[in-house]
Amino acid sequence: MNAPDTAAASRHEALALAVAGQAASLFTHRKLLCAEAILVAVNDAFGGPLSEEQALGVAAGLTAGLGDRGCLCGAVAGACVAVGAVCAKGSHAATRAAVRLESAAIHEAFTDRHRSACCRVLTKAVKEDPAAHMVQCADLTGFGAELAARSILRLRPELAECPDAGPGREPRLCGRVKWLLSLFCR
Repeated sequence: MNAPDTAAASRHEALALAVAGQAASLFTHRKLLCAEAILVAVNDAFGGPLSEEQALGVAAGLTAGLGDRGCLCGAVAGACVAVGAVCAKGSHAATRAAVRLESAAIHEAFTDRHRSACCRVLTKAVKEDPAAHMVQCADLTGFGAELAARSILRLRPELAECPDAGPGREPRLCGRVKWLLSLFCR
């Protein structure tokens, strides 16, 4: 790997870990639930197309195993939605197919590490211990956000080149301009 590739990889790594930290923090401080925290953190970091209110609305039903049912972990669901929100280009089939492939990779990486993507299974051991449950779900949320960020950077590496890229940084003009240009410049 040459020096520019190493620098880009370092930027990607730092950005993915920063997004993970931001999502875990949003969850830990009880501001947002798993999927909400991921979508807000990813959308913020990459200048995504959603307002915070829209991101919360989109992710609200994905939390706690899809509407509090304990099925698909909200960290997996939120990560996949975040990749689609930032990377899919409407009716452009190739980008939607790429998002599906990245979603499959997110699910695989998540289940490889945690042996399940089922909220009920993941939280069974900590169900009666609120503190342990909080710690575990914050970790799952951070990991989901990290996976989403890595997927986005594979599909849209130019998003890491913005001087203002990163969670919580304003204004997000560079990311928004590049996102808008990507819609019209295929």
